[in-house]
Amino acid sequence: MKFTVPVLVIHGGAGSWRNSAEDRVRREIGEALDRGYAEFRTGSSLEAVVEAVSYMEDVGIFNAGIGSVKNSEGQVEMDAGVMYGRDMSVGAVASVRAKNPVREALKVLRDGKHALMVRTVWEDLRIEGVEHGSDTVGAVALDAEGGLSAATSTGGIRGKLPGRVGDSPIPGAGFYATSRVAVSCTGVGELILKILPSKEVDMLRGMDFPLEEAVRAVVGKMTSTFGSGNFGIIALDYQGNSSWGFNTEAMPRGVRWNQGKRVMFWEGS
Repeated sequence: MKFTVPVLVIHGGAGSWRNSAEDRVRREIGEALDRGYAEFRTGSSLEAVVEAVSYMEDVGIFNAGIGSVKNSEGQVEMDAGVMYGRDMSVGAVASVRAKNPVREALKVLRDGKHALMVRTVWEDLRIEGVEHGSDTVGAVALDAEGGLSAATSTGGIRGKLPGRVGDSPIPGAGFYATSRVAVSCTGVGELILKILPSKEVDMLRGMDFPLEEAVRAVVGKMTSTFGSGNFGIIALDYQGNSSWGFNTEAMPRGVRWNQGKRVMFWEGS
């Protein structure tokens, strides 16, 4: 689907979402869209994706921020990444404990010296820890100047070994942004790292495949290689075309543009 700029697309994680409070999830997706979209008044797509993801980290019903799941030692280690497509600047953090890991990733991007920092933040937080259905959160955006941005944040996999890092802070895997596309992924990080789906969408779009075909091909590749129940993706290109796909039961997601807003949950919604 094509939308008029500026455009913001977000997801709350691909998964089963059984026993979840669907109405609340939909409300929070809608609020995250509003919070992120408000940033277009004074900022770029970069500020929009960071604000939207930061809000989802704060609400406690997604596997990110204060809703992050715990590792095998009962601790929380979070990953996040953010990228601005115009100059391909990138910032990411891994195995951190922070209220808003995506804002820590933004600091790395703005500092510009490095791309990925590990275990640099360890805040004292009250972690709620989600129990059902949720996964990684993410956002992609296109601003009025044509700048594309992507951001992804996660608490990882419940019961993971300490020090485990998934796809979310890795450019080309859990997130990616260029002058052509912005992409955010969700699912099983160990599988996503083997395919690099965000990079594949950019490559296919660079070969003039329509965005919807590129996304469909990547979801199909993940499913044919690893089976179902492990992946979701949202993408946005420089023309305002947006697409999403997942091989799980559900993926809460939403889009806001200058003429409206839409929130979805199940396949085909």
